[in-house]
This record gives sequence, C-alpha cells and structure tokens, in this order.
Amino acid sequence: MNQKTTIVFDLILLAAGKGERMGFKKQFATIGNLPIWRIALDQIRTHSSCKTAIIVFPKNAYIDQTFFDENPDIKWIHGGDTRCISVWNALNFYETQSSQKPYLAIHDAARPILPHSVLDEMILKLEQGEKAVIPVLNASDTIKTYSFPYIIGTLKREELVFAQTPQLFKTEIIQKSYKNFFSNKRSDKLGNLAFNPSDDSSLVELNGTKVAVVPGSQKLQKLTIKEDYNYLKHILEERFETRVATGYDVHKFRPWGDNETRRKIMICGVEIEHDAAIEAHSDGDVGIHALCDAIFGCLADGDIGSHFPPNDEKWKNVNSEIFLEYAIHKVIDARAKINFLDITLICELPKIGPERIKMKKRLASICNLPIERISIKATTSETLGFTGRKEGLSAIATVTLILPINTD
Repeated sequence: MNQKTTIVFDLILLAAGKGERMGFKKQFATIGNLPIWRIALDQIRTHSSCKTAIIVFPKNAYIDQTFFDENPDIKWIHGGDTRCISVWNALNFYETQSSQKPYLAIHDAARPILPHSVLDEMILKLEQGEKAVIPVLNASDTIKTYSFPYIIGTLKREELVFAQTPQLFKTEIIQKSYKNFFSNKRSDKLGNLAFNPSDDSSLVELNGTKVAVVPGSQKLQKLTIKEDYNYLKHILEERFETRVATGYDVHKFRPWGDNETRRKIMICGVEIEHDAAIEAHSDGDVGIHALCDAIFGCLADGDIGSHFPPNDEKWKNVNSEIFLEYAIHKVIDARAKINFLDITLICELPKIGPERIKMKKRLASICNLPIERISIKATTSETLGFTGRKEGLSAIATVTLILPINTD
C-alpha cells in the first residue's frame, strides 16, 4: 500500500530494446491482452507518487497513438542504439517539458512486475535526504570471472548485489550525470563508447554522488530470454481475470409528432428511418444502452440509470454515444480492456440487416475495438409479445472484459 508522502516523481520507461536474446521485441509481447510495456507502465503509474511519464520505444517502431491521445500526461519518443543513448534522448526531451518534478524514476519495461512496497522503501530513502536510490538483490550464486575457456578468478559474493529498476534520483543529479558523461565520453575512431553503462546509477556514481540501496524483489527480475517470458506470462496471467456481464434495454414506439420531421431513430449509433418514434428520455438507443449496462456490470459499477438518471434534464434528448464514451473511460480508468462485445436486437421493424455493418463500424470507433471483436445480431419474437405487436424494440448486450487483479 502506498505510504503517505510528499515525494512525487516523473517517469522514464525504457521500452526500446531490440530483443536480440529473446528473439522478438519483448516489450510488445502481450499478456492478458496488454503489451508488456503497458503492464510495466500501469504497475508504476498506479503508485500515487508517480505523475507524468515518457515512454522510449525502438527507432522506426510503429506506435498506435490512441492510448497517448487519451492520456496526454504520457508522452513517447524514439530511443537510440543503446540503453544509455535512449535515456539521454529521454532526458533531453524531458527538459523541453513545461514542468518537471524534483525527482525522476528510470525503469525498464522488461520488469513489468513492481511491488509498490519496494517503491515505498525507495521513497522513504529520498525523504531521509538521499539523492539517488536503487533496489538491489543479494547475489545468491558464486560469481566468477573468466577468459574463455577458463575461469580466472572468483569474486567475493558478500560484496556483490544485482541492481534492479526503477532507480530514483533527484532530477538535477541524473540530468547532470548524463550531461557530464556525454560531454566527456571516451570513444574510438568509430564512435563506440569506451564505457557503455548498463544502468543509470553507475553514471551517478561516476559523478560523485552516493547511491543508496533498498532490498529489491525477485518479482522485479528482468525479462531477458524466452524462458523468462513463459514464466512471467504464467505469473501475470494469474493477475488478470475475465469478467462477463449482460445488459438489457427496451423502449416502446410512439407516433411521430407534427414538428418531428427527421423520422429517424438511433440504433447502435446509426440513424434508421422508421414510421414510429422511440419514447425515451435520451435518444432511446437500445443497443448502446444495453451495451453500457453490460460494461457497468463487468465493472460492478451500477447501471446506466445510476450514472445518467432518467429524471435529470441534463440528459434530455442527448446522443447515447455520450453514455458509451463515459463507460469506455470507466474501463480505461480500471486499467481493463474490452475483449469482445455482442448485441442482439429484438424487433419486427425496422430491419437491422441493411445497417448491421454501419453499426459495427460505429461501435468499433467508439470502443476502439477491431470490428471483428464486435457482433451484432437481430431477431424477431415471431409476432409474440410487445415486439411482435410492433409496439417497441429491445436489446441484449454481452461484454467480455479483461481486468487486472491487484495482488500487491
């Protein structure tokens, strides 16, 4: 649980690795319907001290801008050929931002499981006056040096630790450390760095600042080889649950008024001509109303009436897409993702078939889903009941949602 603190920090998340040892770009591999970089981002961003973030992606990588448009406090840039250059790019970009926090965290996307208890201990060190702090694990194996094919030495295990991320620094310290390194770097004639730091605290050490440590976590182990991914997938999939919920809505028809000239009703976000109007407080879109209720059901967050009371004049005659957009933002806030949605429309008239593709495209746009993850079906009640008598129409929606489980 997050401790009460005045310490706040911004984040640089490194997701620019080439994946050479893995055989694929691990940061884009998905677990529980989310790419690993998103899981790592969500893990640290749910800590109350973490504010804005910069994600560093590989050069020439295609990045879907949708997530970043919806989260303007999260930016992304392209990285460099090495980790060090990627951080340098991010620091230069960070300096162009309008506001900077006193502290900056640098984290590997390849460490997607972050216990907040580790972060709490690091923040406590900052509160005690430390300017740099990293999580470490004690070496459990004997570490040897070698010159192939022979061992040439054995290191003292009790003096060795494995450095992990995130690493937290006073912003001015990490900026100064990188500036000094890149202004004084030694390289050969080809421009290769004589010293290529594999973590950020090593440059802070070179700059003369002491680096404090806190106990790390086995959960923070870095994803490096394919076996790591398989193990991590097993662990992380246990941290997600699949929820399924159903929504239902019904509206009756009424005669068109003399001043109503459009003679069109809304179904699943599409206007359809019909000889009767829908009696409703809003626009009476049964498909979207049922869909909203299914989403709220997955989130265990009431129903559409509790969020948009039918006696509130604010919602009089409004487009129901407003309700669905609100429900989708609820999904995003819960760090969840819609996996599939299915809607059955029940009516004798109007005929749904000719408009089905338009409906799927409209819902795909609002929900940010591939069209193949949306099903819209129509049926009649064989002249039985109020729908059979053409007195109204109804809709049943089913939503499958993937939701992270907080196990920290």
